[in-house]
Amino acid sequence: MKKVITIPFRVFWALALGFLVLPVVIFFTGYLRLYVGLPLAALLIGVYILSVRDCVKDQEKTLLSSDNTAIKIPVSYLIGFVVTAVLLSLVSGVGEFIYTLNDHPYRRAIMNDLINYRWPVIYDYSTQTNPEVIKEIGRTSGTYAFMYYFTYWLPAALAGKLGGITAGNIALMLWNAAGICLTFIGISKIIGRPSFTVPFFYICFAGLDVLPNIVHTFVEWKAYNGIEAWLPQLAYMSNFAELTSVFHQCVPCWLIVTLIMMSYNTRSVGLLGGVLLTYSPWGVIGLFPLAIVRVFSKPMRSGGIKKMLQNVFSIINIASCAAVLFVYGPFYLGNHTSTSIKGFFWEFLDGPGTAVVVYLLFVLTEVVPFALILWKTDKKNVLFIAALIELMIIPFYKVTLANDFCLRSSMAARFILCILMARYLKDLYDADAVIVRKKLKRKKKDVVKLAFTMLTIILMMFPAFVTCYFVLGSEFTGEPHNAEDIGSFGNIRNEIHTWNVTNNYISNDYGEAFFFKYLAKK
Repeated sequence: MKKVITIPFRVFWALALGFLVLPVVIFFTGYLRLYVGLPLAALLIGVYILSVRDCVKDQEKTLLSSDNTAIKIPVSYLIGFVVTAVLLSLVSGVGEFIYTLNDHPYRRAIMNDLINYRWPVIYDYSTQTNPEVIKEIGRTSGTYAFMYYFTYWLPAALAGKLGGITAGNIALMLWNAAGICLTFIGISKIIGRPSFTVPFFYICFAGLDVLPNIVHTFVEWKAYNGIEAWLPQLAYMSNFAELTSVFHQCVPCWLIVTLIMMSYNTRSVGLLGGVLLTYSPWGVIGLFPLAIVRVFSKPMRSGGIKKMLQNVFSIINIASCAAVLFVYGPFYLGNHTSTSIKGFFWEFLDGPGTAVVVYLLFVLTEVVPFALILWKTDKKNVLFIAALIELMIIPFYKVTLANDFCLRSSMAARFILCILMARYLKDLYDADAVIVRKKLKRKKKDVVKLAFTMLTIILMMFPAFVTCYFVLGSEFTGEPHNAEDIGSFGNIRNEIHTWNVTNNYISNDYGEAFFFKYLAKK
């Protein structure tokens, strides 16, 4: 018989929530003035303790049976999850131990600066040595502040301050792997049992981008900018692409979505949403309507509207949201240059006809296939319906040059579909689902649906496969790593990054911002 480990729900909640809360506590104590940061850190730790004590109670505060709430996982699966999480964190480039893609020069610069500069990180223009960078910036004196959602790096940055950059990189890679592994375990609880489908969909979930890429090999078009950026202005990224680019946003976001889906009450939903704000302002935008739907879902209304409202406005939710908004609201508002490009997506296209075609191609490739697969089993699942509606609406508006609103606000909704697909495939192949397989043999339409499902899953793997092939292939062939292409935002090595750094990662007028005037250390 397989050896099974039983993880009490409270223990899992403590580990997962601790993973999310610890970096925020470090920010409060390391970045803020002590008379501000220490009370806020103590408040957040207190809220964390209350949430852990409360997580095994239902909406009416009845203590649930440990037999029903515990997570049971075979040792083999647990080992597999841990190994997969570490390898995934390594291959996706976290820690820069392998050839990396996309934004990793910026990720390395963030790590370097959080280790090498005192907090808060303030730069001096006089330290820039590249003549082309100095020419583009147009000044050689004055100071500017690092302002970005970098909370995820803080535990590893502390390790780096103590043990050097290598220790920091190892800590970051393992920290990221811990977040992935916790999500694997949480999803296993949601779908009923551990399954290979959990890491498979976590890594491979994506739209059917392979289809336009096949077309593009025969018919080229100007808007094509990559295997997942084949439409002008709109794109939803595959899970693996997110992991290789914005791991600091997607890993905590996906863990928070998992915790919300598996929670037994709503008295910590505000805490989870507030914590996500510290990692990804864009992610919060997408999570908010889904959290509201969860709050008003039937299982959370069992005690009536009055009880539901009492749970939503719990001390855990109110205190945590107030603390986070008080600090991170002014912090993010101190840098507004990155959001200066915005408007309805059709305003950036050549007329309404083009916009209609682009939108239809987008949703037919990214949303509709999964809606068709999951509709029969999940049409009464309000989170599923809310995720579909959100993914249909998000493309209407664009914010930032790269359209981060579309790319990142969709993370939560897409991950709900990812979890539901993992459960759907698990049920199809579950040894106990004999009835399902018999029905598939009897009904022709079910056989067609099964074929469509398998084809969708196979085609869905294309972006992850190509990206992984490119990363590993470049590593094995000895392609030079580009992680140190920037080095530091205080001394940019390659001038091609100057515009992006000055428009997305720093603030020149930080001295007048509320955060630096009244909250940040001097």
